[in-house]
Amino acid sequence: MFFLKHFTEAPFLKKAMYAVLAVMVILNFLILPHHPHFGAERIPGFWALFGLGVAVALSRLAKGAAHTFLGKETDFYEKHEK
Repeated sequence: MFFLKHFTEAPFLKKAMYAVLAVMVILNFLILPHHPHFGAERIPGFWALFGLGVAVALSRLAKGAAHTFLGKETDFYEKHEK
């Protein structure tokens, strides 16, 4: 947690991390794999977009599962107190 505390308190560090991320995305568009293993690897930025899509899908799935399995009705505890 030491790193997270300093990450929020140091705007320079946050800007540096975004700069590194931007450079990596730009390099991903400039450097293409010599022998792609899958057809989709020929698309520049495929793995970045794939990772983003999977992360969003998993977070939505987890949120839906939490609401389904953990959610209770508003008067759930009042019904079961008797």
